[in-house]
Amino acid sequence: MLIAASSERRVRLVAALAAFVVPFAIYAASLPPNVSYWDTGEMQTVPYIFGISHPTGFPVFVFAGWLFSHAIPFGSVAWRIDLMSSAAMAAAAYFVYRMVVELENKPILGVGAALLFATGEIAWTRGARAEVHAVAVALAACAVWAAVRFHRGGSPRALYASALACGLALANHGIATLLVPGFVLLLLPRARALAPATLWKAAAAFAAPGLLYLYLPLRSAYLYAYRVDPTLSLGLPPGRPFWDFGHPASLASFLHYLGGGDGSQVGVGFAGMLAFGQYGSLIARFGIVAAQEYGLIAIVFAVLGLALLARGEPWLALGLVLACGLCIPYGLLYPEADPDRYLLLAYWLIAVLAAVGVSRIMVSYLDRRDWVVDMLSLAIVFGLAFAQMHMNRAIFNQRNDTGPRDYIDKVILNTPDNAILIANWAYATPLGYAAFVERRLGHRIVVTAFPSEYHSYFGTWLKTRPIFLVNQGQYTDDTMLLKQISADPSIVKLELK
Repeated sequence: MLIAASSERRVRLVAALAAFVVPFAIYAASLPPNVSYWDTGEMQTVPYIFGISHPTGFPVFVFAGWLFSHAIPFGSVAWRIDLMSSAAMAAAAYFVYRMVVELENKPILGVGAALLFATGEIAWTRGARAEVHAVAVALAACAVWAAVRFHRGGSPRALYASALACGLALANHGIATLLVPGFVLLLLPRARALAPATLWKAAAAFAAPGLLYLYLPLRSAYLYAYRVDPTLSLGLPPGRPFWDFGHPASLASFLHYLGGGDGSQVGVGFAGMLAFGQYGSLIARFGIVAAQEYGLIAIVFAVLGLALLARGEPWLALGLVLACGLCIPYGLLYPEADPDRYLLLAYWLIAVLAAVGVSRIMVSYLDRRDWVVDMLSLAIVFGLAFAQMHMNRAIFNQRNDTGPRDYIDKVILNTPDNAILIANWAYATPLGYAAFVERRLGHRIVVTAFPSEYHSYFGTWLKTRPIFLVNQGQYTDDTMLLKQISADPSIVKLELK
């Protein structure tokens, strides 16, 4: 008996390590060597300089990114922060494993489910770049798993873990508010029987991470007082990327910033969730994108897994659907260029339910519980995961992507040291990284904008500095001479007529 118990512990230990290490290795092998464009470039810059990112600030990501980027002694700063996201997404895969073990008590099956989640295109691509949502799904997955453990067993430690993970998730991204309805269903039945002291401790664990948001007004006030942002020297108001986005130094600006800042679509996303008449079409849309992520077979097993789970534990199944499923209407109705990242927690639950469906269908259909059933279950889940990995293997190629690095080199080559570089968001973020992390831009100043936004400043700026538009498309200006300097990337010099 002792030998059998020891063997089982080894199996569980190896399975748990595999559920994290294998996805982490896949993501790490896929990382680009250096900085990227768009939000990724910002998130490779802001944590290292301890600046302020676009709303809502993402304090957990910024603090963790600062630690990662300064503690790891090798690789570029961009690669280090990418690696942190890899660890976070691998952690989310690990909690797929933990959920399958919790529900089915099958560690090897849990590894297969973890790989199924990890090798999906959305999880893989977001786990192989600096991505706030990788940390968001990892913390949310931990919170959901701990909430399920508390729901089933009533352990105060599970309640504390769930509360802390949920609090950290909220301190990382506001999308974690969508967890609340499901958590009420999972936690409330057991919580009513707990001592008040236990509930107070859980409340403290939930609330404490929110204090991380205080860094925003404090850091903003400091940065402005010491004029750290070089765009201030151009006469621009505070609030520019990458140092002090939104300038949330006062209470009013801080609250505005937490609400999403200027032009925020957060309210549109939440309002869309109340459009219940659209839910039928949303379910159909999500079915299509989920099938693209996992394949139709996995989706069928996930639906069956949910039905079989609901038959035995209806309250648990409903809590899981609410906790992990409210991101679906939010993500699909949110006017966003990359809505798939908002769906990660729903994809996470699908991987769990697919394993549950395979496991329980095999037992029910064959009417037996033995190694044959287990092997068939493993063959199906691992087969789906490996087929998916093969289909998405091209993601490995991004480790050879030097496009943003070449772009920075060309901008430096074609502009003088004292240039003002005006680039829109997608192309400004690599330049911000080069300026503030690598210190390669010399005295050049990066202004993140479209040219029309600061046209009134051009005359003043040209008295002391040349102005160059970087990848700004077909910009026209009757008051300026536009001189093409480079075609790839497009670099145009502005001169007064």
